[in-house]
Amino acid sequence: MTTDTMPPATTGDLFADALMQAVTASAGRHHGLLDATRTLPHTAYTGQLNTTVTARVRATVSVPDSTRARTSLYLGFLTEEQWDQAAAGLTARPEALGALMSGRVHPDLLDPAHTAGHALVPAAVGFECTSHPPTAGHPEGRLCEHAAVLAHALAGRFRTQPSALLAIRGCSLGRLAAKLRTALTCSRQPAADIGTPLPAGVLSPAGIGSGSVRADDAYSLWQATADQTLSAAAAPAVEAPGYRLPEPPPGVSPGIAGMVAAAAQRAQDVLCGAAVEELDVLTEAVRHLATPAGAPLLGAVAARLGQHPAEVRSLVLAYRHGGPVGVRVAAEPLPADSETVERGMAAILTAQPTARGSLHSSGNRITNDDAGVQLRLGPDGRWFPFAVGLAGGWQPVPGPSHDPVAAYRSGRTVRRSGPRRSQP
Repeated sequence: MTTDTMPPATTGDLFADALMQAVTASAGRHHGLLDATRTLPHTAYTGQLNTTVTARVRATVSVPDSTRARTSLYLGFLTEEQWDQAAAGLTARPEALGALMSGRVHPDLLDPAHTAGHALVPAAVGFECTSHPPTAGHPEGRLCEHAAVLAHALAGRFRTQPSALLAIRGCSLGRLAAKLRTALTCSRQPAADIGTPLPAGVLSPAGIGSGSVRADDAYSLWQATADQTLSAAAAPAVEAPGYRLPEPPPGVSPGIAGMVAAAAQRAQDVLCGAAVEELDVLTEAVRHLATPAGAPLLGAVAARLGQHPAEVRSLVLAYRHGGPVGVRVAAEPLPADSETVERGMAAILTAQPTARGSLHSSGNRITNDDAGVQLRLGPDGRWFPFAVGLAGGWQPVPGPSHDPVAAYRSGRTVRRSGPRRSQP
């Protein structure tokens, strides 16, 4: 007597199912369209999927009644900081770490408990379709037949290429592997355990000898960390220093104590491979304010700089989104190559034809007053997005990118109320 058993779900199946759960939750009372379109030949009704733009998937979709419409699904993205945190969390997962180092995704990516609380699959999905534009009742758009077909087609892509989800959410598989190498470097054990610089369990018998990690994945993991292990083994044994800085005495001002804490944090960043960069007075002050120790001093620092606290707070956001270059871009207009700016405008108009007539440029800035979005070209070649804040004025938002279209869409995703007016 034989019994039929279901084949085990592949990683691609798990990614596809997670996507459809998010789409179903976002569809509300229109979720029945997902069942109605489930059996359609999705690849036949959907044009080429454009998954090269962060946060969004686009395609021209046909449905059985012969209507065609440009349709997109908005999945959102994780910031660079969130991806770094996710990578640090994954270093404690031997199987996932080995798979990612081998160029394969792993089901652990779907569990926020393993990615520092950051969900790789968004809880909600936005819908856009030229046949069913947003309305007052559905400002984010609603699930229509076109969007349902696109969702099934994207799920089909995930079944065969689950790594596409990583790119859509802001970090390709290759970049995630690089972040994992950086996280492994920064997670070395103290000098007393210098021979085992990796997180506990990654290369231990409990992680590999028991068979929980594939042999080829273990080899890829060894290749990625061999330089660390060999250099650590060749280093002379040095006793770990037991001295710790004492607590500051009662008479030391909080400002001085905060500067010491910030300097210690920066030293740790440098030891983990961060680049050392000479900063001007303004950027150095903003960098300090972006740390937990410096945040309470914002008002005092703003007074010393002769700026309004709201302006300095905006610069702190710029630093968090784009580092020192973000501060320069937010602080003042910068010179820019006019041809680069013109190419940026042309790219945006190609992707967003409705912006024609509203888009204009000045110096290193491209502005759409109607949409409340502005891009600023930085000296490093990245476009930094800004959006109109609650009280007016341009506020930096996440998503600087070398691609002007990706940066522009990052600005569009940030919903801010208030007047939309041009800024200098």
